[in-house]
Amino acid sequence: MTGIIRDILLCLILLGTFNIHAEVYKWVDKEGHTHYGEKPQGDGASVVDINSNPDIDENVEKHNKKREKLLDIYDEERKMKEEKKQQAEKEEKELREKCAKLENELKDMTQTGLVFYDLDENGERRYIPEKELAARIDQMQKQYDEYCK
Repeated sequence: MTGIIRDILLCLILLGTFNIHAEVYKWVDKEGHTHYGEKPQGDGASVVDINSNPDIDENVEKHNKKREKLLDIYDEERKMKEEKKQQAEKEEKELREKCAKLENELKDMTQTGLVFYDLDENGERRYIPEKELAARIDQMQKQYDEYCK
């Protein structure tokens, strides 16, 4: 029985401590220094309301808006750089593919013993003379040298 009473008293004491509200005082001493404490020192002490939210300073708001604006600008710049990087990678890939195609065509055209032809408007074969073939090879070699080396 005494154990139950002891537990009840302990609970009441603990519940009572949650309702205690300590006050904070602010005062200025004779040398002009500002002090804070739980007990007031002197007649000029005033209670500080520590539960209220402090007013936001206009300068802080301006600074925060400026910071947000800068962060948005930096984010936009990062996106632009990423897009440029992706575009450059795409162009580089296309160039590699074009160079590989040119290189294969050059190898095919420079093999001896092969006969090359084009199809005319009727779909019939028109064999390419050696001079024209040499001119095409020369043109392809120039393109290869310009873009691929």
